[in-house]
Amino acid sequence: MPSLFRTRLHAQAIPTVLTLLASVFLALTLGGCASLAPGPEPASPAQLAAWEDHSSRLKMLTDWAFDGRAAIKSGTTGGSVRLEWMQVGDVTALTMRGPFDTGRLAMTGTPDHMLITDGKGNRRLTDTPAELLEQQIGWPIPLAALPHWLLGLPKTPLAHRPADSFQLDQTGRLLRLSEAGWELNYARYATESTGLSLPHFIELRRGETRIRLIVDDWNLGGTAP
Repeated sequence: MPSLFRTRLHAQAIPTVLTLLASVFLALTLGGCASLAPGPEPASPAQLAAWEDHSSRLKMLTDWAFDGRAAIKSGTTGGSVRLEWMQVGDVTALTMRGPFDTGRLAMTGTPDHMLITDGKGNRRLTDTPAELLEQQIGWPIPLAALPHWLLGLPKTPLAHRPADSFQLDQTGRLLRLSEAGWELNYARYATESTGLSLPHFIELRRGETRIRLIVDDWNLGGTAP
């Protein structure tokens, strides 16, 4: 190949190579910027102060109840259930109606010790209620943490948690929480007759499991804490 022709070929190729290099550099730069993008802003002192006031009132609620619904999806399975939940101190009374084998499950006790009764009247006392419940309905349910999460409280106090594991709104209510391997998003609150603001729509995620929980009606006993 004549040397003059080779020189012209190289000269024509240089702009193309430079363009490719510039594209690669830009992609790497943008990728680096994306990976370094800041997460949610830490809670401000005002938000934390509002949280202290809000959460202190929630913690005074020892007895409460609600009626609601949950849509659950885990992998390729899922379904909808009706919920009736009553909490008296540490004792939970939960009734679920859904598409599982017996159509109804009633649970009474604490997260460490519960009596479970199915729709056929079969009873079983268990020291591992979360595991037994998953066997019965086919989906994992975080029983130990739910009495806290349902009210909009973490099981572990926020003061003992990493700043990036939660997010508060301007009135001190939880918007997002990462705890016990679950990701929670609080999509809707409403102010009850007692003056407390309580969750009405919570989404919980862990791996392939997603639970969308809707509270239709809270019963707080009619007395503001």
